Amino acid sequence: MARIALPAGDQLDIVKALSLRPGLAKAVAAMNDAAFASALDWRLHELIRMRIAIINGCTVCLAWRTPQAVAAGVTDELLLGVAGWRTSDAYTAAEKTALEFTERFCRDSTSISDELMARLAEHFDSGEIVELSLVIGKYLSQGRFMQVLGLDQDSCVVDSRFLDESRTA
Repeated sequence: MARIALPAGDQLDIVKALSLRPGLAKAVAAMNDAAFASALDWRLHELIRMRIAIINGCTVCLAWRTPQAVAAGVTDELLLGVAGWRTSDAYTAAEKTALEFTERFCRDSTSISDELMARLAEHFDSGEIVELSLVIGKYLSQGRFMQVLGLDQDSCVVDSRFLDESRTA
């Protein structure tokens, strides 16, 4: 249930909330379009998105799947392991480095060391690092926007294994 007063209507809560500030709604739409035009590998994109969903505890984000990632063969089983990426063989070295970067970006960005940036640069060029950072920022901000304001949170059916991870990860 939304934690703010929303206009009446049959739209999703997030649409109603953004309608309160049309100029910002346009910016959010542009950021979404840019993220979906991402040149990042869709498997990586979805792993990053899911790790942020778990960190944020956003039920909308936990329940939703990026269509491009589903088409690329990303499974719920792969996504269920994201919180335990450090000890899993399911992820490449590049994915593990990107997941570490994601966690630090979301939890304590001041802990992103030059050493981590150097390891990231072993797998991604500067443009890809910029893109990765902006995609992380998009999912972090929009997931928290929805979770904090209670937008559409109770309309999603989420596998409880994801919810358990969001409490402990």
